[in-house]
Amino acid sequence: MKKITLSLLAAGLLLASSCSNDALDIKNQNAYSDATYFKTATQFNEAVIATYSVFLHQGMYSRDWYFLFDLLGNDAERDAPLLGDLLQLHDYSYGTTQQQITSLWGSLYRMIYRANLVIDKAGQWSPELPEEITKKNQYLAEAHFLKGFAEFQLVALWGRVPLRPDYFSSTAYAAPRATIAEGWEAVEADLKAAIEGLPVTYASADLGRATQGAAIALLGKAYLYQKKYALASTELEKLTKPPFAYALNPNFDNQFSESNGTSPETVFDIPHKWVDAATGQQTYYFGGQEAWGGLATHSGRAQEYGWNDWRNVFISNAAVQAFTYLDEEGESYTDPRAKLTFYGDAASGGDTDFCQTCPASKITPLPSYAANSPNGGPFPYPFEAAGYRWRKYENYEVVEQFGGPQSNINSQVIRFADVLLLLAESYIQQSNMEAALPLINQVRVRVNAFPYTQLGNQTEAMKLLMRERQLELCGEQSRWFDLNRWGIAKQTINPEKQAAIGSQPLTDKYLLLPIPEAEKLTNSAVASDIADDWN
Repeated sequence: MKKITLSLLAAGLLLASSCSNDALDIKNQNAYSDATYFKTATQFNEAVIATYSVFLHQGMYSRDWYFLFDLLGNDAERDAPLLGDLLQLHDYSYGTTQQQITSLWGSLYRMIYRANLVIDKAGQWSPELPEEITKKNQYLAEAHFLKGFAEFQLVALWGRVPLRPDYFSSTAYAAPRATIAEGWEAVEADLKAAIEGLPVTYASADLGRATQGAAIALLGKAYLYQKKYALASTELEKLTKPPFAYALNPNFDNQFSESNGTSPETVFDIPHKWVDAATGQQTYYFGGQEAWGGLATHSGRAQEYGWNDWRNVFISNAAVQAFTYLDEEGESYTDPRAKLTFYGDAASGGDTDFCQTCPASKITPLPSYAANSPNGGPFPYPFEAAGYRWRKYENYEVVEQFGGPQSNINSQVIRFADVLLLLAESYIQQSNMEAALPLINQVRVRVNAFPYTQLGNQTEAMKLLMRERQLELCGEQSRWFDLNRWGIAKQTINPEKQAAIGSQPLTDKYLLLPIPEAEKLTNSAVASDIADDWN
């Protein structure tokens, strides 16, 4: 990769400029380099926050991440307003210069670079005050978590990738691709280092930082992806016991609302509080080019997916149909999560009205669907005109339209329901159906779905588990990862695409993302190790 010089937020690093040997050879006390800046806990905190900030960069959670993996996993399908590079994701027609994939690659390595910088400089820092020693251990652990997160995504999505194990290697142009096993070893090492130093909880002012539970969950997930089922269950079990106090949110809706930042179900999320500054732009949204107000950490998902706003995508027919299945008596059953996931008609189980608390006085002019509700919501959802549309992560129960890409709904990266299903899967793969059953039922009963009385044999249990993950995590960018690690992406998605667009576009080539052209142009070690100009 190109050598990257990074600015660590507004108070971040400035490259030191050398002074000429003239009469006024005065050192600029405001100029810093990576060799002189890191001296205090405040400065290290700034560097760690700058590493977290990559979650809002291009390719990541302010915009691109949800398009990438909802479209690739066929949770979402394109609508007519979806244009440009994003259009290539729904039919797997992208190449090595696809913008969002290239941005994701760059942002993940930027996160590694910044984490390595923190780890390197903190290793040279010798604080004396007890509170600063504690902070040093925390900052190191957070850097290891963020590095492990980025490495996890790179290995899961691209397979063999260059590893950047330290700050020195992060500054080098060329680095060869490691084996997949070496990639997972790096993930495990960083997450284990993170677990050692991360706290179980934080004070409210530090919500959003990685906790020990987040690192344990990601390590358990890494073991599961490698089919190390016993190790996976050992890690994931820890999160069901003290000192951890995770619990399913009694209100599924609340987990995807503006108040989800304090939910006991959240293990790790990306905060999206709408924060305006006196100057600046909405951080990194559309590459930071749109002058739409002040600095922000928001997500544009609600606006972009919103059926009454930009309507770039809709929930795929395949996803809608999955919510109706046979119960244990062989009768057709519609899962209650349908109504909490999408708007639609009664037959599909989708929510048939919206705007439960919208006052009509704030809706001008009054739309046709509100004609019979002059005093405010709820309004009947106009299914025939709008079709099946996303409800999850939307705010249409309290507003009629968003009016801008400024959602405060935190992006869920790991939540306890996901952990319970991962743990259940690890038990099933060890033929322990008895332990898996109550975990799956715990997730189902939360939304008033019927509990299973038995899971059957291992093959039958895995089918139930796969469906449970599809329904519970629909629209959370999980399905592409799941189908790939189970080895069933092609056989699952191609029939769905055949029904939707009349073709089966997912070939073996697309199961791993392409190494970006920009990487091949700057990293000769990678360029010489590419098959078919792809991966």
